[in-house]
Amino acid sequence: MAHDSTKTQKYVDDALRKFSPYTDPVERNVRAFVYLRGMRRRGDEPLLSKYSITVPDDPGAPLDESLADAEHYMYARYLASSTGDPGVRTLVTGYETKKYIDQLRGKLQDARTNPKYPVLPPSPESMRWGYKGADDGLADYRGQHGGMIGIPGSAIVANRSWITGGAY
Repeated sequence: MAHDSTKTQKYVDDALRKFSPYTDPVERNVRAFVYLRGMRRRGDEPLLSKYSITVPDDPGAPLDESLADAEHYMYARYLASSTGDPGVRTLVTGYETKKYIDQLRGKLQDARTNPKYPVLPPSPESMRWGYKGADDGLADYRGQHGGMIGIPGSAIVANRSWITGGAY
């Protein structure tokens, strides 16, 4: 499936609308992220039960690049809104760069976080959506913290916790 920015925006808008009763941006953003990740993984996502979220089962979801872009957007938005770290953009760049290198080495699928679902190829669209998520998440953080930003580098620590399963 090709990247479609209109479709990606719809996924993002639908996920945020679904959790709009949560007025705390971090709570809303984490749930929207979990929802989109759960959709991509066809319900095979442990965080869904933690947040009591159900998702539709779409057999094509794991290969839907627009849905992947939406998930990347929401993860970056969640990470930036929870840490206030402007370095979230750097994490987006690093992740996509790693994917480009892995792809050149023929090792793209080695980065799977769930062995059942493929890592989709790197793309400029995915980076763009990640950057947008980071920027929107920083705006969320600033809105909750009097215009201030968070501690630089804190997103790296938080991201590591997500990867290793330490903090949800």
